[in-house]
Order: sequence, then structure tokens, then C-alpha cells
Amino acid sequence: MPESGQPIDRPAVYRGLTLAFAVWAAHFVVAYGAALILPGVSAARWIAIGATVIAAGVIAVAALRYRAQTTPLGPAAAALALAAILFGTLPAVIG
Repeated sequence: MPESGQPIDRPAVYRGLTLAFAVWAAHFVVAYGAALILPGVSAARWIAIGATVIAAGVIAVAALRYRAQTTPLGPAAAALALAAILFGTLPAVIG
């Protein structure tokens, strides 16, 4: 059953936005935590790369799941979070 009301009043809009930025924050904590705990160790790089793959997958699944229920703000938040995840991984992998 479709949700009624204005698009901003629908819980799916908030679910998509909240999930995108929560995944972004969790990825940041894992990637930089690994880089700080294991500085210069290749395991930290692999943890960051693994976290990136998992985070990108979660964002993609969420974007597809809430695609029909959200406003254009949802995919924009998912794209912003995905870009931040990809660019946020670079210092952990390079450094």
C-alpha cells in the first residue's frame, strides 16, 4: 500500500536519507579506525577496501529498494554518500 501525504511526510524519504549518511559515517569510522590502529600495515588498507565494497553495496541496495517511494532527494543523498565513501577511502588506502 503506497504511503499517503506529502513526499517529505513519508517515512521512506527519511529512511533513504538516514541510511545513506549512516552508512557513510560507519564507513568513515571503520576505514580511518583501521588506518589509525594499524598505521602502515597492509591489513588496514584491505579493511578500508572491504568496508568500501560493503558500504557501496548497502547504498546501492537501499537506493534500489526505496527508489519508487522517495523524492529526488533520496538518490541525490545516496550519490553524495557514495562519492564521499569512495573519496574517503583514498587517504586510508594511500596513507
